[in-house]
Amino acid sequence: MYASILVALSLVLSPAPGVCRSAPPQPAEPGRVLLPPGPRGVPKPPPAKRERLAASASVAIDTSAAGEEGQLMNPRISARVVDAMKAFNITEGKDPGLPQVAIKVSELGADAIGWHYTIDVRHGSDQAISGGSLRGDCVDCIEKELVEKVGTDARLALQQLRVYIDEYNAEVDAHNKQAEAAAEPAPAGGGTAEAAPVGAAPGTETSPMHPLCKAGIGLMAGGVIGLGVGIGLAVLPDRQIDPDIGYELRSTKLPGYVTLGIGGAAALAGVAMFIVGHRKSRAPQTALVPSFGAGMLGLQWSGRF
Repeated sequence: MYASILVALSLVLSPAPGVCRSAPPQPAEPGRVLLPPGPRGVPKPPPAKRERLAASASVAIDTSAAGEEGQLMNPRISARVVDAMKAFNITEGKDPGLPQVAIKVSELGADAIGWHYTIDVRHGSDQAISGGSLRGDCVDCIEKELVEKVGTDARLALQQLRVYIDEYNAEVDAHNKQAEAAAEPAPAGGGTAEAAPVGAAPGTETSPMHPLCKAGIGLMAGGVIGLGVGIGLAVLPDRQIDPDIGYELRSTKLPGYVTLGIGGAAALAGVAMFIVGHRKSRAPQTALVPSFGAGMLGLQWSGRF
């Protein structure tokens, strides 16, 4: 009887590994992933770096067609343009690769009195930058009024030049950053790459036991205890209540048979619950087989459902 109790407790506390538990996830083995082969032949050189544009511009003022006042207004217009450039942190330079501010003044002609002027800000092409081309007329005005009007419009064109220089340099910085990234050497053995283990988990971990399996084991343990107690009560010999009265006996057979019935029913119910829980947990293999040993009796689950 004591051996049966020990076996039942062992079933509850130490169930067979893998019983009523989901199969543990297999760790992903690290491997080598083949990358697509690189292009054959001479490798393509990385893009060359570009130079940033200096905040500077050349100035060209043409007043040859402005009549007798052309020689007088040329230095005055130049001074107004240089002052406007300083307001936008732009210096005057002579490099042909710099943006160019071209201003041309001419007489209206015919019977009209006054001047016509054009302002064009270009960089690297014949087309003016966005907002850098202005046209205007100064009708029935004197030379001072013309210089004032040309200086005002030139300031608007130079403001657009400041925006153009900033956007140009931002584009150059982005291009050079990509060129630096392309120039970095590729890792050795570019044809293969180590694949990092994905979903790796210890191989010994198992999923939690299904609740029905736990309840089934508990009922089986109680049933085994009941069977052990019932057998013990059933096989005990009758006892005399009083030594002086030999025909009055105390028997434990009836309680033993009742305990056997209850224990057997509990054990069968536990087996049924265990099987249902096992199927729900989708364990790979389980079965209930008796286990015998020296001085002990037990149950062992194995097999396949």
